Amino acid sequence: MRPVVQKIGTAKLFCIPTDRFKSEYFSLRFTVPLRTETAQKNALTTAVLGRGTKHFPTKLALNRHLDELYSTAISTRNQRLGDMQCIGLAADFLGARYVGGGDGLLPQIVSIMAELLYAPAMQDGLFCDEYLESEKNNLRDAIRAAINNPRSYALSKCRKLLCGGEPYALSLFGEEETIDGITATTLTERYHALLGEIVPTFFYVGNTDPFKVAALIKASFPAFETLPSPYAATVKRGEGAPALATEEMPLCQGKLSIGFRSDVSLGHRLAPAMLLLNEIFGGSPASKLFLNVRERRSLCYHCSSSVDLYKGVLFANAGMTPENRTLTEEAILQEFAAIAKGNISQTEFEAAHRSLEYSYRQVFDNPAALSDFYAGRDLIGSSDTVENFRDAVSRVMREDVVEASEHIRQGATFFLKGTLDGEEDEE
Repeated sequence: MRPVVQKIGTAKLFCIPTDRFKSEYFSLRFTVPLRTETAQKNALTTAVLGRGTKHFPTKLALNRHLDELYSTAISTRNQRLGDMQCIGLAADFLGARYVGGGDGLLPQIVSIMAELLYAPAMQDGLFCDEYLESEKNNLRDAIRAAINNPRSYALSKCRKLLCGGEPYALSLFGEEETIDGITATTLTERYHALLGEIVPTFFYVGNTDPFKVAALIKASFPAFETLPSPYAATVKRGEGAPALATEEMPLCQGKLSIGFRSDVSLGHRLAPAMLLLNEIFGGSPASKLFLNVRERRSLCYHCSSSVDLYKGVLFANAGMTPENRTLTEEAILQEFAAIAKGNISQTEFEAAHRSLEYSYRQVFDNPAALSDFYAGRDLIGSSDTVENFRDAVSRVMREDVVEASEHIRQGATFFLKGTLDGEEDEE
């Protein structure tokens, strides 16, 4: 399923013509450098934009308009891609054949998305104080929620240890103590600066002709002449001794996060092997970490791994009683060493392949997942398709996984030590 790509000035439109879904999907996203001084304001700007527009100045008015469009749902985006911050808006709406045919709801969707971005609700040329304060409270709650989730907190601390001094280590939400300093004036200034540096990438999944979609965008959006920010991600193998840190928190369990760095990113020939390595290591219920460390040895309550190929990093995470910390860490590293030695059973190897095959089949069932796949490939300058990448994964051999492991080095270990008696924590 290869998208049709259209240029709209310096912007791009990716269209995936299909009638297999009941709904259609239209999104716009911007990728900008992830920086301490702008990340929090970027997140707040996106949130405030979703509160209303010039013609629908309140959330209630906007939601009523979306309800009239057969309960169209509009969501915001704020995610980390390499050393970049990706923000934007996405709309999921009923397909044209269910609303009378033709172009369906798409013209109205493109229009409201343009209005959300370029004609937001304002008072005297500034963002509304009421909306800003509400979104600041939401952001404050999100930051506190991340701290109050021990597993995600340990992972974020490990990420900062692993990639200290690099944009990837930064929080997408910023720090709570800086929120109060953001005013309607400073956020509006950031909004206008953002408009001057961003170039949207549009995605459409549906049955409308791509040329019509491009014409609708040209009619609703301004001309795009700015060049998009170049994609950036420092990808390198771990060097020297791992960085170590421990904190205490009033918990019953301990949370362990081990970070690994590699020089294998999404465009590397070993990227498919890295995905398979992660599945074998701890990415599925049939993995070594789950079956051996958690089930067979009963060292922890949970144990898994995850990989981020935009940055070439791998994380192993576990929750255990604090006294089992050392045994659990040793066991996790032993399982990784087993992979590096090629000690991968046929059952483990086949289960990992089946798991990834299922994951990539699911991409075809989700318009947002399709757009995410092609957005990522576009960032790194790849024209790969879902089918081609899935086929590359299916061809990965055991020796490829071993070779991928040779590119990985442990770079950080963070332990969140619980100080309470007992076994269970709420997460």
